[in-house]
Amino acid sequence: MEPLLPRPAGYTIEELSAIVGMSARNIRAHQTRGLVPPPARHGRSAYYGPVHLRRLLRITTLQKQGFNLVSIAAMLGTATADGGTDRLGAAVDGVVRDQPSLARCLERHGVLGRDDAGRPAVVRPSVRRAVADLVGAGVPPVAALRFLGQFLDRVAPLADEQLTALRTQTGPASGAPRACLAELLVSAFRTTVENAAGFPAEEPGRRRPR
Repeated sequence: MEPLLPRPAGYTIEELSAIVGMSARNIRAHQTRGLVPPPARHGRSAYYGPVHLRRLLRITTLQKQGFNLVSIAAMLGTATADGGTDRLGAAVDGVVRDQPSLARCLERHGVLGRDDAGRPAVVRPSVRRAVADLVGAGVPPVAALRFLGQFLDRVAPLADEQLTALRTQTGPASGAPRACLAELLVSAFRTTVENAAGFPAEEPGRRRPR
């Protein structure tokens, strides 16, 4: 029986294979390794979107630069083992106990709080995943938390300054532009880090098949 919903936007694995110059077998292998997220399913077919395209282009470029798949997994943040999360929890306990100034900094920025069991924890899921990814890639957890606190202290005034300037142009009730600005600031920082690290741009450079 055919699905009732229309085909989702995206590429079949054959289309994706042609765009990135990688065999369908290798794409599936990267998916099995966790380097590429699962595709969207529609009936018996699988469809891949821009996220898959960018990830595969990044993998291909890093392989050409001589990195193996283990290193690539660490760079892409896909090598987070369960131990990364466990080590992060232990590190948070240690920071609260031994480094109260860092704990207060993270709490002030809304990053550190308490979980459902009442234990100190990184309470923002996206931040928790990012820090756990660093830990899984070999960065000491306390160093990751310290970097996070220092970075937040530096960028918070800039974010406040830009949001204040935006309010003078759009008014206090314009939540959507402020959300867009937040995404822009995140993208700007990501671009800066990728440029500094020598990562290639994520523009596919090829026309999407119809």
